[in-house]
Amino acid sequence: MAKFNNHYRKNQFWLWSAMEVYGIGIYFILQTNFFDIHPPAHTVLAALDDPSVIFLLAVAGTFILTYSIWDFHWFYARPIMIAVLFFVISVYFGAFALHDYETGYLNFVTILLGLLLCRIVSYAFTGDD
Repeated sequence: MAKFNNHYRKNQFWLWSAMEVYGIGIYFILQTNFFDIHPPAHTVLAALDDPSVIFLLAVAGTFILTYSIWDFHWFYARPIMIAVLFFVISVYFGAFALHDYETGYLNFVTILLGLLLCRIVSYAFTGDD
């Protein structure tokens, strides 16, 4: 248990970032067809709330959670984890920003994802390890 507590103290930022990725997935499970446009057309943007992409969000969140709990450093796990997290958040930030541009109003989730993206970049360069 002491080892887990040490890993939690060291990697709590990444653990809560994994929870945020899970939260994005839960948001799209609860808010179905968020990116669909009228007339009904399946665009690249609309594919981001499909179940297969939500499953990939869960896979990314699980990878980040696994890194934060076990603190392994094989095969450049930390840079890969940071790249996966940055990619996921930046794709959804871009999707929400584009959706806000098309609808004409700013969504609160876009602001939160932008702040999360800034936090990830900042901690990736200045954080521990």
